[in-house]
Amino acid sequence: MNVRKYIYALIVVMAFLYACNNDDDDDGVERVPPRDFAEQQANEDPLIQEYLKKHFFNLVDNDANPDYPIVEIDTIAGVNSEQTSIWDSGLLTTKVITRFEVDYTLYILNLTKNQDGVMDGISVGAGERKPTFADSTFVTYRGEQFYENQDDDGDGIPNAADVDADGDGAADVDTVEGEEVTREDEDEDGIADFADVDTNPDEPDSDGDGVIDDKDTIDNNDPDRRVFDSAVNPIWFDQVNVIEGWREALVGFKGASNFSMPDVNGDGTINYNTDFGNLVVFIPSGLAYFNAPPSGTGIGFYKSLIFNIQLYGVNEADHDNDGIPSYLEDLDNDRLVVDDNTDSDVRPNYLDIDDDGDGTRTVNEDLEPDTDLTVDRDGDGDPTNDIGDGDPANDDTDGDGIPNYLDPDDKGSRNDTN
Repeated sequence: MNVRKYIYALIVVMAFLYACNNDDDDDGVERVPPRDFAEQQANEDPLIQEYLKKHFFNLVDNDANPDYPIVEIDTIAGVNSEQTSIWDSGLLTTKVITRFEVDYTLYILNLTKNQDGVMDGISVGAGERKPTFADSTFVTYRGEQFYENQDDDGDGIPNAADVDADGDGAADVDTVEGEEVTREDEDEDGIADFADVDTNPDEPDSDGDGVIDDKDTIDNNDPDRRVFDSAVNPIWFDQVNVIEGWREALVGFKGASNFSMPDVNGDGTINYNTDFGNLVVFIPSGLAYFNAPPSGTGIGFYKSLIFNIQLYGVNEADHDNDGIPSYLEDLDNDRLVVDDNTDSDVRPNYLDIDDDGDGTRTVNEDLEPDTDLTVDRDGDGDPTNDIGDGDPANDDTDGDGIPNYLDPDDKGSRNDTN
């Protein structure tokens, strides 16, 4: 069993993960006119597949948290030409999510270890339950944009700056504004003139590799440049508020066995075994930020994203404390709770203490007699005289098939006196 002490902080706002649902000009979100969802996905998915076939991964020791190593992704080329691709690793699975009548594919690299400590591509963690799309999850993570340092000929010059990227002996030809333009290399150093600091002396070359920053897909001084955020110490996330690609990948995994809630001993100690859910998910832009990436993150428009996530614990959420778990407030079964609002007020049901707007709080529309003598459901300190069985969803006074808490015709409260 691993026991770690962390400075535990609730994260109130994490803009880089949160889905953005308004169009205010001052909300800190950059926008461009939206592309067609179907066309973007049709163009993007083949590129993700190609990426998975041309790249491999390594696990690198993580000094900040030895419980899990950092996943580093690199190109299969040069000295790495014999590496096994992510696509052929035997650890990759897919999940299709339909949104806006478009089928999106998540590619999920399963790094969870089984009881023997082996990554088998099948194990999903040993915790008691998987999170739903509306629960809270205790995680560490690393989020990055796709590693774009393609170097097909393995000469150390990225394709984007290489005069002959495919190594066929002929200068590459680009299409610029509808015209074919052959790359030139005046000093014959292999770097195309438009990317060469020798021919662009006024342009910065921060890492000194001869390629100007504007055309350099990797900063040799900062290999984490494409990482837009990470957490090496576990933090809680609300599944409702993260991007959909993250949410839908994580629901397939369990947390660690022997997980205890933070601060259970009053000293910030967190207990968990090392059989936690561990994954890398490759997310198309349609399940990420599409044309509205949060400003300041460095995430580009229509960018596919990569998240490496470790899931330690899960807490079933009831955001409004009305006795209905938040995931059950998804009435249309679209795996989203933000669009379910029975009384059409300003709060969706999962945040509404009176879902049907009949003046009786949802929790008070639980009318059955007490079915146990050990659980204090009404919070009065006496578990023997509660009203209700703790489930407002099974009360239907008028027998119309609609539970009282969603039926404005049924206003009875467990607090009513005869």
